[in-house]
Amino acid sequence: MTGERRYGARHQLDLPVYIRYHKRPFLGATACNLSIGGMFLSVQALTLPNGTPIELELRCAGKRWLLPAIVTYGDNSGIGVMFQEPQPALFNELLEHRNTELPPPLTGALGDPLRI
Repeated sequence: MTGERRYGARHQLDLPVYIRYHKRPFLGATACNLSIGGMFLSVQALTLPNGTPIELELRCAGKRWLLPAIVTYGDNSGIGVMFQEPQPALFNELLEHRNTELPPPLTGALGDPLRI
């Protein structure tokens, strides 16, 4: 997958996530940032090629979420994933149920919000 595919501002967070591959729990990770369209997961020793379909399992606000996603980026620090469908409900739940407000969106070199 090439090209920029960002559609909404990203917000930093620290949330445990399980990566599921072929319908089975595969590896624990930490979501480092989130947008309506995807997230970046901090994970070590994981190699999944771009385009690999996975599921993300997480719990927040008393709910269990199982989200189909596709790997769009990977390096030694983690992987970027794009949700198969935008997830405004998850994004809003995280915004509403945090004890403190999310920090401002991460910005690019030109000051524009990064979009996923």
